[in-house]
Order: sequence, then C-alpha cells, then structure tokens
Amino acid sequence: MPEFGDMDGATLRRVLHLVREHTGIRMPASKRTMLQARLRPRLRGLGLASWDDYLRHLDDDGAEHQPFIDAVTTHQTAFFRTPRVWQYLREVFLPAWVARAPQRPLRLWSAAASTGEEVCTIAICCEEQRLQRPDFDYEIVGSDIGAEPLAHARRGSYTGSSVAAFRAAEPGLYARHNARREGDGFELAAPLRDRISYTQHNLLAESPWRDHFDIVFLRNVLIYFDADDTRRIVLRIAPALREPGVLVIGEAESLTSMEVPFRFLQPQIYERSV
Repeated sequence: MPEFGDMDGATLRRVLHLVREHTGIRMPASKRTMLQARLRPRLRGLGLASWDDYLRHLDDDGAEHQPFIDAVTTHQTAFFRTPRVWQYLREVFLPAWVARAPQRPLRLWSAAASTGEEVCTIAICCEEQRLQRPDFDYEIVGSDIGAEPLAHARRGSYTGSSVAAFRAAEPGLYARHNARREGDGFELAAPLRDRISYTQHNLLAESPWRDHFDIVFLRNVLIYFDADDTRRIVLRIAPALREPGVLVIGEAESLTSMEVPFRFLQPQIYERSV
C-alpha cells in the first residue's frame, strides 16, 4: 500500500507539531523512521488507508489523542537501572532519613514511571529498609503521561529481558520480593504494591502536590525536551518537594547550568535549595 511509505515533508511537519502540542516534546525530523514504526500499528488497527486519513482522524476524534501520545513517547525502563542511583538511595538517603526519625511516612515520586520497573525498584529498596526498621513507613507515587504504560505498571507483573537482568544482578532481592512462585516472571509482592499509587500526569502541567515528597526520581526524561521546557519542568517539580528534598535525574542530564532551586550533591543527585 503506497500510502504506508514514508511520510512526505508536509505530513512529517504536521506530525511533529502534534507531538509537540500533545506531549511538549520537540522531536526532530530525524525521528521520522521511529515515528512511522510506532504509528503504523494505529493506522492498521483503525483500518485507515493513509497518513492523511490518520491525521484527519486525530483531528476529529479526541479519543485518539491518548493512543497517539502512548505511541510517540518512549517507555524504556528497567529494574535497578544505573546502579549508583540505587546505591545512593540504599546507603545514603534512606539511612539518613531513618536517623532523623520523622514521625510520618517517607514520600517518594517516580515522575516518569513508564511501565513501573523504577517504582518497583524504589519499593524494594524501601522495603529492605523497613525489614531492618519496622517503624519505617513509606508511600510511593508513580506518574506518566502514557495511559497504556500506567496500566502495565498497575498490574505489577513483568517478564522478559528486564526481569532476567534483575534476577542476575540482584538474585536475593528478586527472590525475596517476587510473589510469582512459578515460571520466569516477576510480580511485585502485594504488601509493596499496597504502598504504591499511580496517576497520569504531564510534566509540563502544574504539579498537583505542594511540599509533599522527600525525593523525586525524574530520570531519563529531560533529554527529550529543549532547554526552556526542561527548566519549566524542573521549576514545576520543585514545589512538590519538601525542603531540602532530593531530585534524581538521568545519566545524560544536568541542572548545573540552569537557574533552578537545586544545588548539586553528586552526579544525578540534587537537593532543593530554596
């Protein structure tokens, strides 16, 4: 079918504009092949004959906006991704929190939670701390712009290469917190799932929380935004953190050249300063 070939220049510009409008991401024209691969299943599933048909459908039917967002956004994540982040959480942040002995739960936010592997990792780290200190309590919120990834996250059940990598890297934690006793999959144990809530949230929108979280994980998402929108996102995250809350970002990301209310602690780790 010739209409399923490459988008022409005008069509690509329209799609890139819609990506920007619906997600805030300024995607370059060089992403055409990726966009086509992600959107073709939508055209087939809807029985549409061309890119123009799909764009008309997207304009006419607001219910298609969310599937479009789910298709064009990246949802790559893993258990215990970037070990030094989890070393910091387990060996520095959590012991310091427990030593302060605040009379309330620790509140953590995974602000680009995708399918939930990061949230599961946070929960496992916190639960290991609670096993040592039963008086320690915690609550986790996971958010994402995508509806389909969040549905996956809420199920808390995983298979595939990320599970195999988790089992190989952390066999003790894998066994201790896996509720699935048969097969090769991983299912987060119910007591941990009970401490997690998920909500849909666009990072460019105002945060619904104020002075609520003690640590926010905003990892490997800022790289998809330009400098102005990155600063806007960070400024909207900041009020959700209780001072001096901690913000964790991705390996390829930095806040040091931005005018934002955070001070550098170590690579990927920043503390709210005002």
